[in-house]
Amino acid sequence: MPMTRLRNAGGLGLLAAVGLAPLGYHLTSLSTMSGPTAVVTGALVPVACSALVVAATVPVARSPLSPAYTLRVTGWSALGALTLGAVMLLFVTYEMSQGPPPERPFVVIVGAASVGSVFGLAFGLTDARQQHTQDQLERSNDQLTVLNRVLRHNIRNAMTVVSGRVELLNERADGGDESAAVVEENVDRLLTVSEHARHIGAVIGSDGADEDVETVVDLVEVVDSVIERLQAEHPDAEFDAPAAESCRVRAHPLTEVVTSEMIENAVVHNDGDAPQVTVSVWRVGNHAALRVADDGPGLPKETVETLRRGYETSMRHTDGLGLWLIQWVVDQSGADLVFEPTAEGQVVAILFDPIKEMKGVPVREGIVENDDGD
Repeated sequence: MPMTRLRNAGGLGLLAAVGLAPLGYHLTSLSTMSGPTAVVTGALVPVACSALVVAATVPVARSPLSPAYTLRVTGWSALGALTLGAVMLLFVTYEMSQGPPPERPFVVIVGAASVGSVFGLAFGLTDARQQHTQDQLERSNDQLTVLNRVLRHNIRNAMTVVSGRVELLNERADGGDESAAVVEENVDRLLTVSEHARHIGAVIGSDGADEDVETVVDLVEVVDSVIERLQAEHPDAEFDAPAAESCRVRAHPLTEVVTSEMIENAVVHNDGDAPQVTVSVWRVGNHAALRVADDGPGLPKETVETLRRGYETSMRHTDGLGLWLIQWVVDQSGADLVFEPTAEGQVVAILFDPIKEMKGVPVREGIVENDDGD
């Protein structure tokens, strides 16, 4: 994320420079012009065009095009300036070869570049919006592909087990309790998949919408609420809650659901008799880190690679929708999902930015530092 912000700031700075460089020249040359026509065509119009490009950095920075498409917009604006400036340079060169040179040829060339930067800006914004829409469609298609594959695979397998156990219940008088327990377990799995699918539908449905899907979330309150519920559901597990007072960040409204998924995964996928899960809220650099450390086996490397790739194949896929729900909500929050192995097990962390408010939040240099406590 620091590199993303740096790249975005660089792109916005370059866009401002495309307008500021000719703007300064036009303002200094304004005093040397005489006559209303020369002032309007040689200075005021180019000044207005250059000022428009500089002013455009603000709405571009606040739009969905930032930070991914800032350099794209900047490139088109610069290309427009160079193209129209080059055309005017050729015209001035030709005029000079045919007779007396035009008055203030450099003013004419820079003025044409200023006008060209506006045309390039307009084209760049259109192109960036189209690319943004196309990228969103491709991402949504990948997400729907995952949703379709997992739903078909998990529901088919679970219903096959349910069907077989129901047959056993009908055929055998003994062993009914065991079969009923297996049926109940698989029905619960189906309900979980259905709930994940509902949440993912909300995430995909908000993708690309004009309204702001983020809200201010207190990570400490979220974690405390989730741990209180999970302690009742998993009495054998040991949970360590964060020592921070509050940590408010901008995040997706489903952050609490994702937090619950992260912590519960650390419990249910742990083969130990008393799983130990440590949930912390730290400040790591400019980020608020919600981290879950456990003493379990951790996620397989292939699963992590699949999440980072963003789509599944028949050979590389995850075991359900829970991890995809986490990844996509993190993406919608503008955050980063990090997996780090430790000597005791694994740490999974979400790095949120920006931070709205912090009280009593420990500062750490990394998500695996001082892993034994806060």
